[in-house]
Amino acid sequence: MIPRIIGIRHHSPACARLVAHAIAQDRPAAVLIEGPSDFNPRLPELLLPHRLPIALYSYAHDGAGAARCWFPLTGYSPEWVALTQGHTSGAVVRFIDLPHWQYRALPDHERRMAPANQPPGLPGEQRSHYRRVTQALAARLHCDGDHALWDHLFEAQSLASPPDFDALAERLDTYFHDLRGDPTLHTTAQDDAREACMARWVAWAMHRFPGRNVLVVCGGWHKRAIESLWPTLAATEELASPTPSDPLLHGAYLVPYEYRQLEALSGYAAGMQSPQYYQWLAEGGAGAACAQAAQAIVQRLRARQVPASTADVVAFHTTLTALARLRGHAEPLRVDILDAAQSAFVKEALDAPAPWAGHQVLSTQDHPALREALLALTGDARGELAGDTPLPPLVADVRQRLLACGLTLPSAPTTHTLDRRRAQDTLAAQTLWQLRLIGAEGVELTSINAPLSARHLPQALLFEEHWRLHDNPRWLPSLIEAAVHGATLIDAARACLLARLDAPIATAPAASPPSAAAMAQCLTDAVRAGFFDLGEELASRLAHSIHTVHDHGALAQAALTLLDVALAGFWGQDTRPVMLSALSAMGDRLLWLLDGLDAALPTPGHAGAPAPAGSPTLDADVAAVRALAGLLRLSEAQAIAGWQASFTLDSLLRLARAPGRPPALRGAAAGLALTQAHRYAPGTALRGTELIALTRAVPPRDQLGDYLYGLFAITRATLKTTPGLVEAVHATLAQLSHDDFLVALPALRGAFAWFPPRERGDIAARVGALLGLTAPERTRLTQLSQGDNHYLRARAAEAQALAWARDCGLLTSVTDEQLT
Repeated sequence: MIPRIIGIRHHSPACARLVAHAIAQDRPAAVLIEGPSDFNPRLPELLLPHRLPIALYSYAHDGAGAARCWFPLTGYSPEWVALTQGHTSGAVVRFIDLPHWQYRALPDHERRMAPANQPPGLPGEQRSHYRRVTQALAARLHCDGDHALWDHLFEAQSLASPPDFDALAERLDTYFHDLRGDPTLHTTAQDDAREACMARWVAWAMHRFPGRNVLVVCGGWHKRAIESLWPTLAATEELASPTPSDPLLHGAYLVPYEYRQLEALSGYAAGMQSPQYYQWLAEGGAGAACAQAAQAIVQRLRARQVPASTADVVAFHTTLTALARLRGHAEPLRVDILDAAQSAFVKEALDAPAPWAGHQVLSTQDHPALREALLALTGDARGELAGDTPLPPLVADVRQRLLACGLTLPSAPTTHTLDRRRAQDTLAAQTLWQLRLIGAEGVELTSINAPLSARHLPQALLFEEHWRLHDNPRWLPSLIEAAVHGATLIDAARACLLARLDAPIATAPAASPPSAAAMAQCLTDAVRAGFFDLGEELASRLAHSIHTVHDHGALAQAALTLLDVALAGFWGQDTRPVMLSALSAMGDRLLWLLDGLDAALPTPGHAGAPAPAGSPTLDADVAAVRALAGLLRLSEAQAIAGWQASFTLDSLLRLARAPGRPPALRGAAAGLALTQAHRYAPGTALRGTELIALTRAVPPRDQLGDYLYGLFAITRATLKTTPGLVEAVHATLAQLSHDDFLVALPALRGAFAWFPPRERGDIAARVGALLGLTAPERTRLTQLSQGDNHYLRARAAEAQALAWARDCGLLTSVTDEQLT
């Protein structure tokens, strides 16, 4: 006796009916199904009272991240019929394929790159045979695509008697025989491994049940290979169900599924088109399915305001009947219905074939009538798991947390606004942030702002959060994946947060270390998620990664972001426990990086000519000193473990006095040392006289503007507290030649841009006095001219300057916008 092997197409009603007929007729002792064999010990989970569709979701975690796949089951899936009716008939039911986490779980980037018109598993060389066979059959039978070809060959046939089923089985055998060809030629290592596994299960069943019927339900692609392999194998013992080495890293769970996920035109390459239509086809046959589909299309078109007049509807019904007769179909099939809809409801020429003729993803660019017709046949059915279906403990914990916060995930996206200033919103906001940290789908932070705030707040302190919640199909799978990080939401979110600070390990050389901005974001996320006790652990992780940061400007900006939160707190929450250790590590790294900025390693903007005011280089130097200033301010209020304020103060003096340092850094260090003079030992602080001497020593043509830019960025008050500084700068500039002064002028303008207009006027008045101008002359010097004539003269001067710049090659053209 040989086993009966039925090659099927997944989600085919005709194949499902054939499987049901075979079980009822043969009463097999064993029913073997192409499905993940690691789920065999948990088959009773599938027999719980679920509402279909559901899917067996498999996942795998490795150094590159999570990979995943789905094994959907509908009421008309041949695998589901084999499972349920085989169990009802008393047969031994087993899944016989390799675990999905061993071969089917693909990382997201690979899934996005996989061609949508190729069934998964084979590369292009082997799959080309598959395409050649289907294309040749479609051309011979005048079918538009392989979906229409399948319906024409199999779904259109009547299955009213045993001979009808025998004829269907014969056609399927012939079709799949030609589709695969020689299994030894059209295969891959993956196919070989899977087919060997399935063949061993068949050999075991034949040994276990001698003289009795054995039914095998597998993808038609594998039928020929299994038929030739199983007689060559000896398997006297039932194969052990594979188990992952770590169930948290690899595994499978049941999840609810939706027809729109199963729809092939949504991007699921192994799915099918129009699942709702095939549900109607399985329940009532082609005639009833046609009537329901036509009604659904018209109703959806009119509900979406797509033109569908009574005359159009009449033409629609007339055309679909005529097309069915023309194509030799006893009842209109899916392609007849859709082609008739295109003929009746589309009034203009189309730039591309109808979506159902190929495999492209349905998009908003498709004609509205065609799009709505397809969506009508897709359906909106959604499965639901039985209440006692096993799931990771994280799922139950998340449900309890959401319930405690009064949050739900509605079917339509809904916006929730939470205010961090309100104590009653704190728990809900922290829960949503923790869900965001674990990557839960369906929870999206859309914006953060501070409406009607009295002052401009840093981004990290904005208090109003806008969240969009939606019962996303990926909600449950994403929680299952996140279960690898912990059994509760708090544990999983903590682990995900800490992992973001980990430097790449040797086994993952392609991974990039966290940037300074990512480090700061990690700590501010910890605050918003309520993890105020993670300070030491975050600092420990950061200490291992921070040595990879070499951009002192980026690190300074990150430190400034954290200082905003550490100094101000977070709306009633003391953030210093989570911030201080990390800030200490950042401060140490900043000092180390600043020590590397010297004349031997010039940075762009400091060599040859002064850097433009506000350039990234200048701002990086200034930001670094500002970050050190914030740390010094913070350390006055509370001691920072591991942070030596005295060493920082000494470093500032050393940087200010070192002529080989970048001028903006020297100026900023001098300004900060001046403001912190009270913290130095007597006789060691930087005084005004020394500051004047340092300023006079700066090369005026190339560096003075940058030096003053750094100085004034830290302290503008120095011009008042050190009266001789204006005189020193004036005397230095007075010694410059005309050309040298023009070179230095842009950087000087940038430096004095730190002063508001009133203070700039005071400085101008002091310079006027140094020039010996009388009081009326000083007033005219500091007062803006008014009137139309002055404005026109200024416009003319500006136009002339831009024209000169163009002539010198500094501008390629002078546009009206530039002149304006």
